[in-house]
Amino acid sequence: MGLLKSVNNVPGIDFYDYRDDDYYNKYAYRARFRLLGVRYTWYSNTVEEFMTRYNATTGWKVINKKDKPDVTKNIETIKSFIEWRNLRRTEKSATIRIERDTVSIFCNDLSLLKTIETIDPTLAYDYTEVQKSQFAGVKQFVNKPKYPYRIYLKSKVIPQNFCKDLKELISRTKSLHPSNALRIWLRDYNNASSGWRYRYSSSSHFIDYDSESTLSYLALMHGEHLGKRYKLEKRPEPV
Repeated sequence: MGLLKSVNNVPGIDFYDYRDDDYYNKYAYRARFRLLGVRYTWYSNTVEEFMTRYNATTGWKVINKKDKPDVTKNIETIKSFIEWRNLRRTEKSATIRIERDTVSIFCNDLSLLKTIETIDPTLAYDYTEVQKSQFAGVKQFVNKPKYPYRIYLKSKVIPQNFCKDLKELISRTKSLHPSNALRIWLRDYNNASSGWRYRYSSSSHFIDYDSESTLSYLALMHGEHLGKRYKLEKRPEPV
């Protein structure tokens, strides 16, 4: 399970989703929008089949009486969605999931994904890009390491409150274990008199951690400052 972080400096993207794998292990992007009545497109392979359901007065496919006004109001948009959906099915270019009145569309082509807005420009759409945490490799030790994973910081300019925020995050997250050098660096930080050492983070500083869910939370807060990550293992005994 990933964690969403709002972004405002990436054209066409509203959120990053920090997770271990792509959506369905194959898609980098997701679009979402809400359309009242869209769940009634289930079991309607064509616009004609949907209209048959819309006009039905008996049987299990009858539209709920309380939902009928919303479906009637949005009927043209729903029909446009069916046509858009069917074209994607033919192309096999996307996977579409409907949960009640929310549509999620997964795709690897962001520009194609954004054509969903043609069904109704007045709907609110949001777009998410997966940010996968890739292992750079495995670090092996003579003795079994205390923790299974390690992630390094990047060497880059840091914002003013980075040290304070990271220190507080580590102090309240017991499954994050900073290196001694990073712990000292954060301990000695002084907001009033920080020198050049606190203008940049260091790629020699690292944090060990216990689980992938912990990394997701760390990435949610400071993802742009995280670098390579490694699995930590005990070196195999020689044969």
